[in-house]
Amino acid sequence: MNCPNCRKGVMEQKDDMIKQDGVSFEIFHCKACGEEIMTMKQLKELATKYRELRKAKDVTFAKWGNSIAMRIPSDIAEEYDIIPGKHGTLTKGKEGFKVIPLS
Repeated sequence: MNCPNCRKGVMEQKDDMIKQDGVSFEIFHCKACGEEIMTMKQLKELATKYRELRKAKDVTFAKWGNSIAMRIPSDIAEEYDIIPGKHGTLTKGKEGFKVIPLS
């Protein structure tokens, strides 16, 4: 698509990141004038990432012997019936890891 600002340049899709939040997103960029725009689809994807980030909770990591432990906020522990001694699985992912409590 042509640039709506300068009308000379061609808009090229590129990846960008909001560093302070660690949120990546796609945007269209004009090399001629530097204009950057987002489609409604791109904006919706970015908004969805921020909604998920808003739901996130801060956790604290601590050292226990040779391991690292994570403190789970009490409201989440109660919601998933996590009690001392209960087991779960830890899986690695592209952006981090996931802990799944076992029933």
